[in-house]
Amino acid sequence: MSGTEKARRGIWDELPGYDLIEEVDLPAMHSWFLDATHSVPSWTPLYGWYWIRFCSHGLKYAAAELSIPTCKGWEMRYRDGGSYNAFHVVRDPKEIQARSAEFRNRMRPWIEDFDGLWNQGKTELLGIYGKLKSLDVDQATNAQLHQHNYDLIAAYKRMWEIHFLGLYASYMAWMLAEELYKERSGMGDQSAEFQDMMRGFDNKIYDMDKRLWEFSQEAAAQGLGTAFQGYSGPELIAQLKTTPSGAAWLKGFMEYLETDEVGGWRMRRMNELTEPYWLEDPSTPIDIVRDYLLRGTSFNLEKKRAELTDRREKVIQAFLTRVEPEEKDFIERLIRLAGKASSYSEEHDLYCELMVQALLRRGYLAMGRRLTQSGTIDQPEDIFMLNPDEIDRVIMVPEAHDLRWLTHRRRGAWESWLTRSNPPLITNRASFEEAVGNDLLPSGDAIAIKVVVGELPQPKPELNADLFGICGCAGEAEGTARVAINYEDLKNVLPGDILICPGTNPAWTPVFGIIAGVVADRGGTLSHAAIIGREYGIPTIVNTFEGTAKIKSGQRIRIDAEKGAIFMLDH
Repeated sequence: MSGTEKARRGIWDELPGYDLIEEVDLPAMHSWFLDATHSVPSWTPLYGWYWIRFCSHGLKYAAAELSIPTCKGWEMRYRDGGSYNAFHVVRDPKEIQARSAEFRNRMRPWIEDFDGLWNQGKTELLGIYGKLKSLDVDQATNAQLHQHNYDLIAAYKRMWEIHFLGLYASYMAWMLAEELYKERSGMGDQSAEFQDMMRGFDNKIYDMDKRLWEFSQEAAAQGLGTAFQGYSGPELIAQLKTTPSGAAWLKGFMEYLETDEVGGWRMRRMNELTEPYWLEDPSTPIDIVRDYLLRGTSFNLEKKRAELTDRREKVIQAFLTRVEPEEKDFIERLIRLAGKASSYSEEHDLYCELMVQALLRRGYLAMGRRLTQSGTIDQPEDIFMLNPDEIDRVIMVPEAHDLRWLTHRRRGAWESWLTRSNPPLITNRASFEEAVGNDLLPSGDAIAIKVVVGELPQPKPELNADLFGICGCAGEAEGTARVAINYEDLKNVLPGDILICPGTNPAWTPVFGIIAGVVADRGGTLSHAAIIGREYGIPTIVNTFEGTAKIKSGQRIRIDAEKGAIFMLDH
């Protein structure tokens, strides 16, 4: 059904009230930017319902709580599985002035004790998740599953509120620090010096990656190399069970997944419910262990981070010699809060999105099994084609309902969305540049500018490069390009390759230990690929828009990340 037909008939489809209807939404907000960082590949209706409603709420909540001066949050709409975003820009100078004064007050606790406030958030989230885990979803009554649906909604809503308070606090500090840096150096956050001031912070994801590397060393010490060389996935797990040493190793590994506070509650895909979490399918993290073992990669992140920390402190102190004495204390505090943007960006992924999404998948698959048993849908995974309002309507007496007419149609639509690309912008402005200039940049929104949409590349004709992006981590690299669109493609990446991808997420982090560089289609200087590239010291270029379309696996390329330039050495 076209947007015109929907408007005429006065209905919506997958997400009532949140489907993008151009006749209504363009006059209201003018420009809707595709969030290609998160909604590629296209989302199912169930996950779209959750993200569009509550990610948007979380942004508005945090913008209000922190009194963000020029933005009151985002509106989100769903179109063909994609998330389209528009920004509530504050344009009145007097209102901006008043909000700015309050913003300084609201930021003070975060400047003084960011880690303490984030630890409070983690504690609250783990308590919420503990309640969700306590329900035996397969033995639950229909009434209990009905309530679980609402408990999942409440958990997801609160997650985004906690999520965006820390994200806005650290990201806005990053942008303020960048402004101060520009005043004194003429350069922005793509400069090597600025990036050096923001690296080398501890992170739970890095601790987990190190623990997986340690499991690979334990497997080698126990003589399990043959099993890891000959098998992968579920077959590897089955093979490990055939020997006492393999079974003992597997038992220890599963205990880690079950007892670590994050451990097995880590989704394989960053933002969707269609792929398993680690406890559900332990072959995913075990294959990461296998890659460490077979590639013989030394885990050097801890050493690298120590080097980066030392470098960071030296660069910060050198920069502070260029500021006035009366400003030094404030600027140093601001720089250190800005530095939290990188570590928080990665760690919150575990405690926020990845954990709650694992619990969403667990709960809704149980509801899907219940509906399948009653003939309401064909298979448990068809639950992803419904939204929670529809599930609420049928879960108490599922045998009285047949929703297959709806799940069949939506699955067909969703599968078609996966085969094509959504337009990057839907606007009534004259051009992309005009849309960005009028409807995005005036928001001053750090998350939009530094993560989701990203700054536009600035081509430098004198370099004769084949493609341009923006600098995520400065440096140069030359090697074989390896295109990876999905997580499964990472098995083809070899040591020394330059990874070409739409973007990365925490599940991809271990591959950074072997690659020479990264080229990503989308993302800003605080996107996952840029942050992990900096922490691993790997030249990284993001927001090329068409890297995966123009660069082929096996091609020899050279990248100069600080200039954002990609050179194809063979065609």
